[in-house]
Amino acid sequence: MSADDVLNEIRESLNGRPGQPIVFGVCKALAERAGKEPWIFRLAALVLTLLWTLPALAAYIVLGFALNETESRTRRFFSGLAVITREMVEKFAASLRDMFGPERA
Repeated sequence: MSADDVLNEIRESLNGRPGQPIVFGVCKALAERAGKEPWIFRLAALVLTLLWTLPALAAYIVLGFALNETESRTRRFFSGLAVITREMVEKFAASLRDMFGPERA
């Protein structure tokens, strides 16, 4: 396998489906602003996440909210995450009440 084959494989894997952002669309939005291909930004994001996980994820989320192109998608994700979290907490609290609640006679 040549270096060109490896580069093409990486490029195809990181480009995703045409027009579809992989997560929030931050890398695609940055690539469009810079006039580059999205796979370059996605590869950089992956490398940064491997090296500095928390700062890279925090930067990605902040950019998700800051960029006009990705703000609505990011907000929808986190509002959905909040609903799921609330439901899980309510179920957990109900199971604790059932387990440790007043004993039935």
